[in-house]
Amino acid sequence: MNSKQQKLIFIYAITLIFLVKNADAQQQAGKTLLAKGTVEAISLQTSEVRSLKRRTPIYKVDRVSTYQHSKAQLKMIDGALLALKENTALNIEEYLLSENDEQSSIVIELVSGGLRTITGKIKGNSDNYKLKTPLGSIGIRGTHYEVEIVKGDLFLAVWDGSIEISSDILTEPLVLGSDGTHAFAKISSFGEVKALLKPPKELSSLFGKLLNDEQYSEEQLTEIVTSITSENPNLLVTTQNIVESLDIEALKNAIEDSSFLTEEILDTFQTDDIGALLAQRSGVIEYSDVEEFSVISSVGEVSAFSMRIDVDFDNGTVPLGALSFLDSEGEWFATFNGLINTSGMQLGINYASHGQNLAYGDIKAQFSDELSKIRGSFTLFEIENITTNAGGLFVIKEK
Repeated sequence: MNSKQQKLIFIYAITLIFLVKNADAQQQAGKTLLAKGTVEAISLQTSEVRSLKRRTPIYKVDRVSTYQHSKAQLKMIDGALLALKENTALNIEEYLLSENDEQSSIVIELVSGGLRTITGKIKGNSDNYKLKTPLGSIGIRGTHYEVEIVKGDLFLAVWDGSIEISSDILTEPLVLGSDGTHAFAKISSFGEVKALLKPPKELSSLFGKLLNDEQYSEEQLTEIVTSITSENPNLLVTTQNIVESLDIEALKNAIEDSSFLTEEILDTFQTDDIGALLAQRSGVIEYSDVEEFSVISSVGEVSAFSMRIDVDFDNGTVPLGALSFLDSEGEWFATFNGLINTSGMQLGINYASHGQNLAYGDIKAQFSDELSKIRGSFTLFEIENITTNAGGLFVIKEK
């Protein structure tokens, strides 16, 4: 082999290595659903910095960063949803979705800040799902959980399912959620574990300082409350009375917990040619097979969730819709109806109650998976006591 041939082989090898690395860097892990404030992705391989906007791709080997008064929500390739709090840095080290579930894998690292996530198809054990933190790694068993680093300590909350935290500084793995004794905990930088009976107060808002009675005037608070109640013309109390008796923290928590999927996010679930799919359907289809839900009540654990949406494809309407579930103070119940079109669903709640108390609320929904499923979110509030509330997410399939 002469020197010219050796040189060509060397150039070919270098080019091949570059192409492999570049392809690896361009392996899409998800996309941006929502970016408010300053949100950036930095390639850990090339140091390229990209400003993230709605629908911007997220790649493997990206570090996604939010800054002060900023937030982001991401939808990953396996359907998982990630909400990043302000001042958060998240490394995406591996995100592989395979036809063989055992070969799918996720490795992400929370460097700083906090996040809340509803996991997607990739889940099951620490072998194929790992969230690394400075104090240990988290594995899951299909879940909705929250984690935040505050002054070197780790704060955790499990809203559905279970997580397991393993670390060299822990004497044994810590299990939280349905498979553990507690759903909330603090792990100190020294490895001291403190199990908690309620969410840690140190967990910050998903949306930064959304409401603060020292920074917002009554007029501004009125505007915020009006935005919540604008679609409820039968509300029996005035916005001014709500503000005068408002528990700011309770309202803030209600908004945060029920707004994980916003209207902006919901429309990303629709199919590209929903008009053609609607034209192929006829008759009335009942959607009532609950595939997934994540509901939080201000007065205790939620159980017995059920939901039904009848869709009349011939007339483009939702003639009947209902949802119900239980908490410690009784049954939440709501009926609704509306219209369907190529933009999605326009729904309105006709009647709602909690135990013996009247309620009001809002519901948003959208077709997905070629009209075989309906995904959405809802919020419900007692009319006489706005601090008693519930809300969450749902996915229902054709019966």
